[in-house]
Amino acid sequence: MVPVTNIGKNVYVIDNGGLRYERTNATYVVKTDSGSILIDTGYAIAYKRLMEGLRAIGVGRNELKAVLLTHVHLDHCGSAPLLLRQFDDAVVVVHPRGARHLEDPSRLLEATKEIFGEAAFRRMGGLEPVDSSRIVRVSDEEELEFGQVTVRALYTPGHAPHHVAYLLEPHRFVFAGDALSTRGPVFRVPLPDTVPPGFDIEAGLKSIRRIFETDPRLVLITHYGWYVASRELMEEELELYRNWFERIGAMKSKGMDRFAIAEQFIREFEDGLRMPLHPVARDWIYRYVWGALLSLS
Repeated sequence: MVPVTNIGKNVYVIDNGGLRYERTNATYVVKTDSGSILIDTGYAIAYKRLMEGLRAIGVGRNELKAVLLTHVHLDHCGSAPLLLRQFDDAVVVVHPRGARHLEDPSRLLEATKEIFGEAAFRRMGGLEPVDSSRIVRVSDEEELEFGQVTVRALYTPGHAPHHVAYLLEPHRFVFAGDALSTRGPVFRVPLPDTVPPGFDIEAGLKSIRRIFETDPRLVLITHYGWYVASRELMEEELELYRNWFERIGAMKSKGMDRFAIAEQFIREFEDGLRMPLHPVARDWIYRYVWGALLSLS
């Protein structure tokens, strides 16, 4: 049974399984009186789990109207082309700078293979091209209406130059993608999502503020879960990213490489928790440190 949770107000989360780890990668579904919308799809290997989850929620063959992507990284978009095959009325919504990677994913796939390695890349399942006629491009502040709800696009670069968060009205829920830190029961500690190759710290800090300036009730992140929005959470996020870059910069100046820096963080987290980190958390720390170092170069 695929884990599906009703968050409330016809909003659901499907645990799409990530790279076969539970509670690491979320897909959100909103049911409206004119069909359903889905936010972020997970890897291509998540497709069967997504279909099971959609059936459990009661999304029929003609009911999915849009797949909203926060950005075009494989853990957020890999299943999108596969879903379009099953749902004839659905379109993919994405920032214009991300649309080209859906139409021709060759550069994205090569970069993913280079960063994550051949073995991990094979596990992700790739990305098929999406026909341009099925892509809807949204820019900052653009609104889309789905029955009784409205979705407003919030351009939130930093993690990726084409990253978009989505404000759902009247719920005041923000689907924040990777604009906020990685959190949740698997990770145990919040981790700045600075995956390579192109994290932009100044843009990222502005995007954190942008999300909270919309006065949301909940922020919903892909990795992983939904959190009550507050000024305290915003300040925690800002400090988390600032401290991450300051410490990595200081360790870099001492001649530490990315492996030594990651191992230092892992030791500190495990000492604080008094228990080992989950393997996926350890793995992602290495990648997040690498991304921060690249942006400091």
